Amino acid sequence: MPDVRHLYLHVPYCQAKCPYCDFNSIAGRDDEHAAYVQALLAEVRRLPRGPYDTVFIGGGTPTLLGPRLLEGLLAGLRDHLLLADGYEWTCEANPGSSDAERFAILAAHGVNRLSLGVQSTHDHHLAFLGRVHRGAEAERALALARAAVPRVSADLIMGLPEQTSAELDADLELYRRHDLAHASVYHLTYETGTEFHARRARGELADIAPERSRALFAQAWDGLAALGLEAYETSNFARAGQESRHNLAYWLRRDYHAAGAGAVSTVAGVRTTREKHPARYIAAVAAGDGALWKTEHLTAAELLAETWMLGLRLAGGVATADLAAAGDHEERWRPRADALIGEGLLEERTGHLTLTRAARAVQDEVTVYLLP
Repeated sequence: MPDVRHLYLHVPYCQAKCPYCDFNSIAGRDDEHAAYVQALLAEVRRLPRGPYDTVFIGGGTPTLLGPRLLEGLLAGLRDHLLLADGYEWTCEANPGSSDAERFAILAAHGVNRLSLGVQSTHDHHLAFLGRVHRGAEAERALALARAAVPRVSADLIMGLPEQTSAELDADLELYRRHDLAHASVYHLTYETGTEFHARRARGELADIAPERSRALFAQAWDGLAALGLEAYETSNFARAGQESRHNLAYWLRRDYHAAGAGAVSTVAGVRTTREKHPARYIAAVAAGDGALWKTEHLTAAELLAETWMLGLRLAGGVATADLAAAGDHEERWRPRADALIGEGLLEERTGHLTLTRAARAVQDEVTVYLLP
């Protein structure tokens, strides 16, 4: 068994299902939460104890769990898991289900990083996004989080219909106001299966113009850089040393265990997805069958594609040695890389191929061009 140092845990419940969200999440079902916590702990106990360098509790909204259930989950995890020295333990939270009591419980059991889904500081944009909180609640939640744990990140969504440059500037001020050392800023997309995707198909929503998208993207990069937060991945920014170590493990293709409804693990080239529906997941764990929904043995071609795609997302780029180890040798990609270097879209330095800032706006196209 490989030495797996990373663990993801999924809590699928939300107060409401946001119309842009394609994550495995479900609204309500409060009467199911206690059984789910027990199932999640039962699955965790079947995993290696560690030690783990990073643990990430995501969702859904983990802080939607009541304080007693949240404490029971964390206590159960601490009873089983071994954490490495200097570990990072992140929990996602939403302002609408955040309070001092929950944050204190998280901190008391070892969570040392909180990631808050703020998305916007403007109430009309929050309403459009289907968020249950408002800007004032986000401000309060961030202040409480900063008082509870040493590391706090906030998510924003840009590229909203009719979003102005002044509004984005106001959103970015959030990081200065709360002295945040990490930011995740995502462009609004209409993912298949979401309410927004259906509305776009009916002509009720439309993508913003590409030039407007590029302008907002540049504004976000410049605004965050002025606050000392540099892009270390396409949508993630941090002060030096404050990067999300757990997410970096994904982008660097490290093995990771997982537990929870719909949670995905990848170990030794085998990717496993658990039963997605919470009730079926609970029943499957109780039956002792591992709650597995799908198992994939990643092919050499799939591993190579991930090496390119994930590596190019990082500011450090993709290592040419990793490409060679995955079976993609320089004679194939060199002509394409040189063409992109000539166009100012790619740089080569210290054994890595790195996208330029200009290439970030067309990252998907550049990546596809470089793939076998």
